Amino acid sequence: MNFPNWLVWIDKNLKWLSIPKLPLTLTLLQALGFILVMLRPGFDEQLALDPGKVFQGEIWRLFTFIANPLTESLLVIFVLWFIYNILLWLEDAWGSTLLTVYFLFAWFSTILASVLTGLPIKTFVYMECSFFFAVATINPNKEIYLFFILPIAFKWIAIFIAAVLFIVPLVLGSYEGLFFLTLFFANYLLFFGKHYWILLKRELERRKS
Repeated sequence: MNFPNWLVWIDKNLKWLSIPKLPLTLTLLQALGFILVMLRPGFDEQLALDPGKVFQGEIWRLFTFIANPLTESLLVIFVLWFIYNILLWLEDAWGSTLLTVYFLFAWFSTILASVLTGLPIKTFVYMECSFFFAVATINPNKEIYLFFILPIAFKWIAIFIAAVLFIVPLVLGSYEGLFFLTLFFANYLLFFGKHYWILLKRELERRKS
């Protein structure tokens, strides 16, 4: 993978940025959020990132939205297992420092998107999608068994998710939504932009020859 030079520099010189056991920390936060919401129905609204309420002094929302569970059913067990493994795969591929930087960019860009558009964020589902896109880019043929039976490659799941996320706003003419999503995935573009640029140059050179 061809990372931008500034990311390589960060990986070599800013090891102190690394958050220890980040995959486990994020997974436990989601598990804690699930328990709290189960014990106190409606508590997810207190955890959500609402820019209007943040500006009124509820600063904790800048952090607690990460703990909001993606589901309030027993499917949360599968979701947490999947998130944990996605993060572990990235940590194995990149190391703890770059995974932390990727997470921090995702967190910051999510807050920025919410503040600029005024739209609330209830969970960090888009951040999780960006983690999945990263794994699918690094190892596109990695498979997961859908319903524990049907093997399907990560690249096809990523293409489907990306199509739904980005084509729907275009069809509906929601350019605000498209801008919103672009900000959400700024971390992915920062990490993989150089990689795709090199692939594009190679393809253009191949066609010329």
